[in-house]
Amino acid sequence: MKLFKKLKKIFLKGDSRSVRAKKNIFQTIIIKGLGVLIGFIYFPLSLDYLGAVKFGIFLTLLSIVDWFLNFDIGIGLGLRNKFGESVAQNDDEKAVRYVSTAYFALGAVIVLVTIVLLVLNFVLPWTTWLNISPDLVSEVKLLGAIIIVAFGIQFVARNIYEIFYALQKMAYVELFSFLTKLSFLILIIIIPFIVPDSLLLFGIAKSLTFALVPLIVGLYFFNRKFKKYRPYLKFARWDYFKDLFSLGFKFFLIKIAMLIIHQTNNILIASFVSLEGVPQYEAAYKYLSIFMLLFVILNNQLWPSNLEAYAKGELDWMRKSMNTVVKIWIGTIFIALIMVVISPFIYELWLGKNLEIPMAISITVAVSICLTTWVNMFNIVLNGTGKIGLQMYSWLFAALINIPASLFFVKVLDFGVMGIVLGTITSLIPLVILSPIQVYKILEKKDRGIWSK
Repeated sequence: MKLFKKLKKIFLKGDSRSVRAKKNIFQTIIIKGLGVLIGFIYFPLSLDYLGAVKFGIFLTLLSIVDWFLNFDIGIGLGLRNKFGESVAQNDDEKAVRYVSTAYFALGAVIVLVTIVLLVLNFVLPWTTWLNISPDLVSEVKLLGAIIIVAFGIQFVARNIYEIFYALQKMAYVELFSFLTKLSFLILIIIIPFIVPDSLLLFGIAKSLTFALVPLIVGLYFFNRKFKKYRPYLKFARWDYFKDLFSLGFKFFLIKIAMLIIHQTNNILIASFVSLEGVPQYEAAYKYLSIFMLLFVILNNQLWPSNLEAYAKGELDWMRKSMNTVVKIWIGTIFIALIMVVISPFIYELWLGKNLEIPMAISITVAVSICLTTWVNMFNIVLNGTGKIGLQMYSWLFAALINIPASLFFVKVLDFGVMGIVLGTITSLIPLVILSPIQVYKILEKKDRGIWSK
């Protein structure tokens, strides 16, 4: 009872913005934690059902298609900012125009992208490039087509989540993500009783589940609570697209750079190390990235909060918020150290004898995650102020050196899976240095020249 009262006091302490942020963060952590737990459950089930090679193929294929899922030219993030501003100004007409423009612009983009990807899927010999066994080629190409279509649906449908973020209701997003993972878990428990060892059936269950849930959520909310924001073609406007695009394109370039740095690892491992190395890296990343989820939550919540505070000139609130996040980051360093030390025990308990993960992989993955969370911590302020020019150039430079660095560690030094991760670490160093300097200058009103971009 006393603990409950203390927690209540903590959450109700501070101004309305801080209280709202803390409540949302707490709710999201609980739901996100359940989602992570489900992810940990279905990973070994998937590995046991498919085996290391087929599971490696699936993870690699998912990484490739996921790349194209992010080619929304930043419209989604632009929608989050512009829709949020319109709602704050009680301008529902403007809000529905932004929603309509975003949905129909992305719909046009995804139809074109889906057609191109389907053609490339059946024409290019990409299965050879990934060292996929000839007897699996036809099955993998059919699965590729299904995943492309499913991700195309998700590409447009998931914009309902940007509306929730803009309204600072990110707990809803995590709830629906949790339900998505739960649905998939139920399916992969059932699948082995239908067909043993089917990469195709497993992929269909995964891709369609993750596509249909946001589609159903969007249809439900646009017919009920968000009915006044329901997208209509007649409300789509070119000038609103330019608004979404001008800000969103910078976010888009940053996102693409992040993808090159973080999402190419599975592809590089499959191509230059081995398919068996993909589950090794994925398992270590899944385990050690738990605390990184906290920074994703903080970013999604504090981004609109910082936007509001900066617009009102409340830099003191932003400084206090930043100091709190830094303390949290320092705490995660100790958590990461403990997680690495006990990782052999955790892997054996979690995965049994199905997969052996060297300690060197765990250490390098932990370092890369800590550096990523360091950068993301300062991006909370940069995204909130809209001063993302320097951040964009830094990410693009990092992306430029990432793959050459990874190949150097693999081809020249023969570091294997660890070498790919070392390439990621190397590419992040410029961002690790520049991000805190820019945030300091912004909060102290000393940002001039490139630092104010």
